[in-house]
Amino acid sequence: MNKKDKRKNSISAALEKTTELPVVPAGAESVIKTAADTVQDAAETVKHTESKKQEEKAMQPVQNEKNGFLLLSKYRGAIMGIAAIWILIFHEWIQLTVTPEDGSYHVINMLERYIKAIGFCGVDIFLMLSGIGLTFAIKKDSLGKFYYRRLRRILLPFLTVAVIRFILEDWGWQNFIGNVTGWKFYTVSMYSYLWFVPAICTLYLVFPLYYKLFLCAESKIMFTIGAIIVWLMATLYLRDSLRGDLFGFTNRIPVFLIGILFGWMTQNRREIVFTPQTWLHIIFTALLGFYLAFLANFRGYPLIVPVSNCCIPNCLIAISFPFLLAKGFSLLEQKAARFGKAVLQIFAFFGAFSLEFYCVQEWLAGWLMPKLFEHGWQNPGVNLVIFVSVTAAAFISSQLFVMFWKLVEMPFRKKEKKSA
Repeated sequence: MNKKDKRKNSISAALEKTTELPVVPAGAESVIKTAADTVQDAAETVKHTESKKQEEKAMQPVQNEKNGFLLLSKYRGAIMGIAAIWILIFHEWIQLTVTPEDGSYHVINMLERYIKAIGFCGVDIFLMLSGIGLTFAIKKDSLGKFYYRRLRRILLPFLTVAVIRFILEDWGWQNFIGNVTGWKFYTVSMYSYLWFVPAICTLYLVFPLYYKLFLCAESKIMFTIGAIIVWLMATLYLRDSLRGDLFGFTNRIPVFLIGILFGWMTQNRREIVFTPQTWLHIIFTALLGFYLAFLANFRGYPLIVPVSNCCIPNCLIAISFPFLLAKGFSLLEQKAARFGKAVLQIFAFFGAFSLEFYCVQEWLAGWLMPKLFEHGWQNPGVNLVIFVSVTAAAFISSQLFVMFWKLVEMPFRKKEKKSA
């Protein structure tokens, strides 16, 4: 055999050795099979989970960025901040410009007077946003917890300011109890003490029943229109018998009902697209509301119902202006991200403690303002001090209230963790 043949034989032998399968140890086959089955099961589980997620995603409503209801929900906190500041302007702002004695119009002066005069529209915006928020809150907890969370939010700011005024203004126990229970709100004067709190508590009380009926209705829009018609008929029937100031509360009921409708639409109509025509209708509604507010507040034009300056104009403004604000915030974030984010954070900051901001302002400003004028402060300085003081007092108290409730609820949370 020559060298060439020997080399071929050695290569063939080497190849045969390398292609031989290794001997599997005894018992290893079952282990390998078990591992393979486990891997296969895991793969099937992952596949099933992914398919389930895709099915759930397909069942969920489309998150449409062009839906104005979703924009309103996204910027709710900042809009509440604007409403809170607007209410402060209505209550405490001291006019900076001089109104012409001859009755002529000065643009800056007229704008300042107008913004202040219709500042109570901020209340209607709050009620509309509250109606939206309640439709989400009612789904989270039981009815008992729903009421508890509403009262927890309101109770401390309302009672704290009442105690301060009880001490400093010598209210007396009868007056104090009448104010904090809302008794004087209904029997004496709506404006006895922080009228918004007993008013919103009344709406909280009836909301679950109304919402249950609302959900049973086939057409939610027609049900809301029907409820507003019933409200209008009752208002016209009671216009000569109901105490006049109470219309300042009852006239806000329609905007609260519309807020409930908007809350339901936010959750269930996410596929809605706000077209340019939709925005034109919203702009028209806002302009009509602002014009009617001018007629009602500056010209004294009556608009169907008693105390009409806080009814139809406010309702039109409250159901349109917040949408325009939300759209403006959205465009601001898109066109000027950093500046837009800063603006949003500022207004959302005030929105976070809007109730404390409301509860504190009239008492604190009423106490500070005379002292500032006695020391020679001018209107711009007084406005600035009032704004900063109310903001600081409201923010600090809101943080203290949060800490208080955390301490109160701590034992219950520990029990819940143990039972879980």
